[in-house]
Amino acid sequence: MTPVLEPNRWAGSGRAAAAGRTPSLAVRLALGFALAFASTALLVVGVQTLLAERFGHLVTRMSMEGQTEDIFDAFVLNGERQVVGVQLTADESLGFDDFFVNLKFRVLDDSGQVVASSEADRRSLLPARGVAEQPGFFGVVPIDGRDFFVGAWQREVHGRAYVLQLARSDRFELLARQAVTPAITETVALLGTMSALIFALAGALAVRSVLRPIRAAEVAARGVGGRNLAARLPTDRMPSEIRPLVQAFNSVLDRLERSFQEQERFIANAAHELKTPLAMARARLEAGLRSEDDRTRVLQELDTMGRQVQQLLQLAQVADPQAMRRSAVQPLEVAREVLDHLAFKAHRADITLHLEEPEGAVQIEADAGAMFVLLKNLVENAIDFSPAGSVVEVRLSSAGISVDDCGPGVPVEHRLQIFERFWRAPGQTRTGSGLGLALVQEIAQAHGWAVSCGPASGGGASFSVRWSA
Repeated sequence: MTPVLEPNRWAGSGRAAAAGRTPSLAVRLALGFALAFASTALLVVGVQTLLAERFGHLVTRMSMEGQTEDIFDAFVLNGERQVVGVQLTADESLGFDDFFVNLKFRVLDDSGQVVASSEADRRSLLPARGVAEQPGFFGVVPIDGRDFFVGAWQREVHGRAYVLQLARSDRFELLARQAVTPAITETVALLGTMSALIFALAGALAVRSVLRPIRAAEVAARGVGGRNLAARLPTDRMPSEIRPLVQAFNSVLDRLERSFQEQERFIANAAHELKTPLAMARARLEAGLRSEDDRTRVLQELDTMGRQVQQLLQLAQVADPQAMRRSAVQPLEVAREVLDHLAFKAHRADITLHLEEPEGAVQIEADAGAMFVLLKNLVENAIDFSPAGSVVEVRLSSAGISVDDCGPGVPVEHRLQIFERFWRAPGQTRTGSGLGLALVQEIAQAHGWAVSCGPASGGGASFSVRWSA
């Protein structure tokens, strides 16, 4: 067994060296988790920055629209129900006063006259636009050398239309961005770092849990050897992605075990069956061949041993179904070859061979050589047990093939044992190795066919092989 194990040993050393040069799967996955989260965090920061840059104006406008509601609600009316000013609450006034330099408003009536202002200056904030063109306007307007966001909104008060102009310095946006951006950056960096560590730790733990059954399978695989072929890799708690690989490996071990057992059976059977005829032939040769009968017996024994060796070799060849060379085969052609091959033997035994052909063409997937051996053994067995002057009938159909003889038949209690290796019926005097029908059974099983024995219509035995239901 050493030549088989040597390459595995060198392969294992190569794998160990390779594992030392590259990080483990757990480390690579942990780094992958961390990199993925860091990339996500950077993407979030980038999107936030992009939104702040591109939609800052929109946010400012929405904020200013909210402020206009407070101003509209604070309109002061005279006796004629005309707006003459704005009276904010204490809290709202305090907020306006704090940002008075950066926040301005004007209230215009339908004639364009400023009726209320946030400061002594009562000039329109949109002097280039008529009062009718102002509602809905929003943009950046320079006021006293500084840029302001200016918007205009209209509302009716007691049937008269008033336009509220609200201006806010763009420094509000800049100051807000300067105040919020560092906080967002620090928060994202902190959360990103903590999340990356958590992801890495969780990834490492997850990978360890996944690799644990794989390591168990590796340990089990190291225990498989020539003296322990019955060992199998565990499939319990194996990841679903890897379980098919483990099951396939176990199937390979099953086939190896069967092949190894067949090899042991072959060696044991060969040694057992050849031991006696070899000893007898040796004894006769040592005693000297005194007559023609002694010479004939030695030749017969040598022929028997040659046939046994040939059948044992054939049994070893068909023991593994994977070794079959399947192709499209026409059973009728194989049957004709077998009958031609055994025609001389049948003629010497005064046996007539008859082939009943099927009505239509029959073609199956099979190993042509193995099928020839199967049918040859069935027909040869029928010739050996048929009396002189009888007929051996070979019937072929689309479902299978059968061979009928006119011999003594097979008792019901022996119809299962007859396919066992080296089994011979009690009281059997004919020469034979007891391997022919066993070989038929092995070939049939390798192809997935069913073989059976029953009574023939003429009183003899009928052997049937069915390749389709």
